[in-house]
Amino acid sequence: MAELANEGATAFRSMSQQEMVQRLHDDFDTMQGILTPLSAEEWTGMMVTHAYMGPVPAFFFAGGQLMDYGVHTWDLREGRGMVHALNGDVADLLVPYMFALWQGTCRTDTVTEPFDVGIRVGGRNGGDYKVSVSNEGMSYGLGEIDDLPAVIEFDAASLVLRTYNRMNSGTVRGDQGKAERYLNLFFAI
Repeated sequence: MAELANEGATAFRSMSQQEMVQRLHDDFDTMQGILTPLSAEEWTGMMVTHAYMGPVPAFFFAGGQLMDYGVHTWDLREGRGMVHALNGDVADLLVPYMFALWQGTCRTDTVTEPFDVGIRVGGRNGGDYKVSVSNEGMSYGLGEIDDLPAVIEFDAASLVLRTYNRMNSGTVRGDQGKAERYLNLFFAI
């Protein structure tokens, strides 16, 4: 994923700002033309191949744009050396997508023994998530986590930035080793 994203990004270095802004408008119009006519069933049920993550529901492309705009705005501020933080509304909006993103970036081939951890997220879209990982994949769902060996707590922004590997964050309750084992499963995006 990192190599493909870098190739795509560097391909536009010779374009002017005006050309890039026009490309942004054209791409937005194209995406709206594809997504707007989708039925509710197609929005959630039609699987489309994503270049980096493989098959995803159609709505993930709209969500991906929201993720990119939210996180890359943070990236720009970070790159400029500004003191800044991720907007709370943006972070809350992105929380539900982070677990799907973790599924798509999890190196499950490195898991030799299945395990579970809990993820507790604050904010409007937060909650307690039980996460199970094996060499066959990662699954998650809202549920009871207090009996799990490790619980990692995040505010919404910290979860988003951790999922994107922009920062090491989170508070571990319980088995520190198991929590770190989980957090080290993902490749950077």
